[in-house]
Amino acid sequence: MESNHFAPPVGMAMPTYPATYQRNTHRLALPYLNRTVMVSVDDIVYLEGEGNYTFIHTRDRRKYLVSKTLKEFEKTLDNGIFIRIHKSNIINLAYVQHGVFARDRVIRLADNRELTISRRRMHQITQLLVNYQDELN
Repeated sequence: MESNHFAPPVGMAMPTYPATYQRNTHRLALPYLNRTVMVSVDDIVYLEGEGNYTFIHTRDRRKYLVSKTLKEFEKTLDNGIFIRIHKSNIINLAYVQHGVFARDRVIRLADNRELTISRRRMHQITQLLVNYQDELN
C-alpha cells in the first residue's frame, strides 16, 4: 500500500494562510508535564481564557494549559492572524471555516468547533474576516 506523505493525520485541521505569510517562524515555549514543549504558532487553532490561565488548542486536538492570561497572548501574537472574538477566545483566522452571522453569532473553525462572537465585536470581526478572505484570493 502506497502512503501519501502529504496527507494530514486523521482529525487534524488544515489552515489556510495568505501566500505572503511566513509560516513556521514563531514558536511558543509551553511548560507541560515537567518539561517544555515547543508549539508552532501556526498550529494554534484558538486560545481560551480561564481567569489567569489560558488553554491553547492546537490543530492536532491537543490542549495545553498555560499560566498566562489571554490578554498577555493578545499582545504577543500576530494581530493579522489572531483576533479576539470574545472576552474568553482568540482565534487563528487561518482555521476559520466560515462564520454564521445571524442571531447565533457563531464562527466555525476547520476542526468543526464553534465559538461565539461577542456582540460588541461583531462588526469589527466581520470586517477582519472579509479582509482576510480577500488576502487569500
